[in-house]
Amino acid sequence: MSNHGPVMPIWNCAGCGLPWPCRTRQQELRAAYVDAPVSLSLYLSSYLVMAMQDLPGTPAGLLHRRFMEWTREGQPREESWVRVARRSL
Repeated sequence: MSNHGPVMPIWNCAGCGLPWPCRTRQQELRAAYVDAPVSLSLYLSSYLVMAMQDLPGTPAGLLHRRFMEWTREGQPREESWVRVARRSL
């Protein structure tokens, strides 16, 4: 079990404090769902819906990028929202 789970309702990572899913959790999820990318998207979309309810002031597009966009890429990458979050820590 990963230490990099979400802390709700603020949606930061329990393991590193960065916005969830952090880079480590992205890598773990990518490995766990390597042969099931659609299942990964469905799994994360359920978290996206919960995050949208918990973070009503956050633009939907930003949350979509945070939770879903990285699943279509070859490797997890640090998004601009992570850099912003690091500055505020």
